[in-house]
Amino acid sequence: MKQVGYNLWLSPNTGATNSSGFNGLPGGYRYSADWGSDPIFGGEGVSGAWWSSNQKRREIYSTSINVHRSSFPNSNGFSSRCIQD
Repeated sequence: MKQVGYNLWLSPNTGATNSSGFNGLPGGYRYSADWGSDPIFGGEGVSGAWWSSNQKRREIYSTSINVHRSSFPNSNGFSSRCIQD
């Protein structure tokens, strides 16, 4: 699910074959500790995180071949990707 190579992903980019055709990029995330606090930006080059339709986050890391899933409040910022049926 990850783009192959090291143009955007940092090493080791484990398991990057893009065999699924998704071509995930490491856009990172925006995290807000609480309402009113300054956001924290991070993960560029090391993680790609996307919202799913049920507001769960899906994330891939440069060091893993797995897709991770977790819940976060809407105050956090992850990438979006439109997929046509």
